[in-house]
Amino acid sequence: MTYDSEGRVVRDPDAPVAAAPGPVNVNESGSGYVAPGYVDTGPTPVTIARRVVDTLFGILELLLIVRILLLALGANAGNALVDTIYNITDPFVQPFIGVFNINHVSPTGNSVIDVAAIVAMVGYAILALIIDAILRIADRRATA
Repeated sequence: MTYDSEGRVVRDPDAPVAAAPGPVNVNESGSGYVAPGYVDTGPTPVTIARRVVDTLFGILELLLIVRILLLALGANAGNALVDTIYNITDPFVQPFIGVFNINHVSPTGNSVIDVAAIVAMVGYAILALIIDAILRIADRRATA
């Protein structure tokens, strides 16, 4: 190995050139030839279902977080965006109202801590985990 004037490696012109090996068939064995097979590497239908469920519950959790933040910051309910978020999340929070004796905490001014929405977030997170576990059981792929 030699170097040029700038310090780069240059192939030695006097070095012997090694012959390239011939083609090798890795599928051949002593007992016979095995035809190459195709492996399906795409997601299974159960995997796609798990992704859809995780995405939907993730969007719901995000909307509940935005609801909690808007109520905690005392957002104007007359605003169209704030009202839309409240209207979208209300049906998901309704089943959790009354779980505790306290549903809202109002520390100061218009600021409200929505305890029912926090309980709803926990409840829907647990529901998402249960559905994901059931779908994992239904998935027939072997895991390593």
